[in-house]
Amino acid sequence: MRIKLSEKYKLEREEICKRLIDILKLDEKNSFLLCDFDADIEKQTTILNMKEEIQKYFACSEISSFKNNNSLNCKRPYLNIVRGILRKQGYTFDNEDIELKMDNNIYKRTMRYKIFRNI
Repeated sequence: MRIKLSEKYKLEREEICKRLIDILKLDEKNSFLLCDFDADIEKQTTILNMKEEIQKYFACSEISSFKNNNSLNCKRPYLNIVRGILRKQGYTFDNEDIELKMDNNIYKRTMRYKIFRNI
């Protein structure tokens, strides 16, 4: 019987999760804003460049960013990768719709994603 990737590469999988979380630079509430993530091309590129390495240690067939025909239809492949990989390792994403007050009393709607570990 074949050994599951989750059993074979425990340390490598945890290391990738730590790197993803470090890239996100979570605040004191273990959260990040989607508008900030969308605006930071460097973070997005770094995550997308990790795809080959991620495929070595994770079964990625369920993550739409890794499917050949669906990758063009995925609106935010970088977010899809982060959510899919961290969920496989037991992390939970909690999201809430928020409004940020910008200059000139203009409000901007975005999502706040909180990441925490299921124990």
